[in-house]
Amino acid sequence: AEGIAVVEMEAAALYAFAAARHQDVLCFAHVTNEMAQAGDDFEKGPRNGAAAALPGIRTVARAIAPRAA
Repeated sequence: AEGIAVVEMEAAALYAFAAARHQDVLCFAHVTNEMAQAGDDFEKGPRNGAAAALPGIRTVARAIAPRAA
């Protein structure tokens, strides 16, 4: 009903921590598989997907904290 396609458990824990501590948290998830049903489902590509994920993370970092990025 909500259109949710993915649940990422570590992200859920980070957001629960943020709520309990009244802190802001930003989490990026690089979705690469569906429930590990085949042999190399956890293969994320070069550098475990970092090469694909970093440009988007860099863009967001620059948008929310221009001097920190």
